[in-house]
Amino acid sequence: MVDYLACSFMDMSVIEGNTFDRGYAIESTCHAPDKQSAFEEILRVLKPGALFWGQEMCLTDKFDPNDSRHWDLKHDLKRGIALKDIATFGEVNQALEAAGFHIIEGTDRGVSVGGGYSRPWYQPMVSRHGMLGKVLFRFPQGRRALVAGSKLGEMVGLFPRGSAEVFRSLNQTADAYVEAGRTGIFTPLYCFLARKPH
Repeated sequence: MVDYLACSFMDMSVIEGNTFDRGYAIESTCHAPDKQSAFEEILRVLKPGALFWGQEMCLTDKFDPNDSRHWDLKHDLKRGIALKDIATFGEVNQALEAAGFHIIEGTDRGVSVGGGYSRPWYQPMVSRHGMLGKVLFRFPQGRRALVAGSKLGEMVGLFPRGSAEVFRSLNQTADAYVEAGRTGIFTPLYCFLARKPH
């Protein structure tokens, strides 16, 4: 019942225009080298009137380009999430509109109080909830213990060389996620709904 095609959202030339009834992108177009071009290609393969829903990792309006700590957090996030840059809500919306979409809604679901959220999106990386494995990977002390353990594992030959650096980088990214979430300058939950005009 399903056909799978391997192609890039930057070039879906193997797909005819006006093919799909709906489209979605979850934390993917934030990796596009040119967001507007990605949205133009998505628009091309959608049928007129089709809806396109997306979730983007974004900087919020609280990001201060004159604050060096904000820049440091942005740098750590870009490196850890493998992003060329991190767009703002406005830049995502501008790219959608320039591509030809009509934006129906754009909301940071990370700050929504309604909709069932009882705690901040970054909370699982801060406090203990659930099984021991989750604590080790998500709780700050657990992540630090994994970094130290991986260094020891490298020394005795249990882990390949470079493993400790990978764990350290992941821990640095998790710390940046939490701090950027606490300060309110970053969200992984900017959700938009747009329509291809008829």
